[in-house]
Amino acid sequence: MPDLGERGNVMGPQPIASIVQPPAEMLAAAEHLLNALIRGDRATVEAMTPAHVRDEMMLVAKEIPPNKYDRFDLIGRARVAKHYFLKAQLVGANVEPFMFQFRLGETDGKWTVREALNLTGRRSAWSR
Repeated sequence: MPDLGERGNVMGPQPIASIVQPPAEMLAAAEHLLNALIRGDRATVEAMTPAHVRDEMMLVAKEIPPNKYDRFDLIGRARVAKHYFLKAQLVGANVEPFMFQFRLGETDGKWTVREALNLTGRRSAWSR
């Protein structure tokens, strides 16, 4: 095998960093949003969504029938800088699970939705 450079510069395996736990306020905001979606409380959803993202969040909210889902599961979580991407699944007794991804960010102590995408029925890196 040819030498592809100065061997002294090769560092070898990198250590795996410790997992950064998300702020409790972010998890509380995510829970608040998901419970509002389950109840069909669009006013709360709008209050947590800035104007530039409101249309895409309302598209997700309109797909969720009020009071049909019993609970939610956070099935994926990622962090990029100070933004948190969450994948949630709403689960109910007599309804197909609803899966979507959303991004939360903080401004002046308030956590808001920065992006939302319905993943139900879609194949992606975030779907099973």
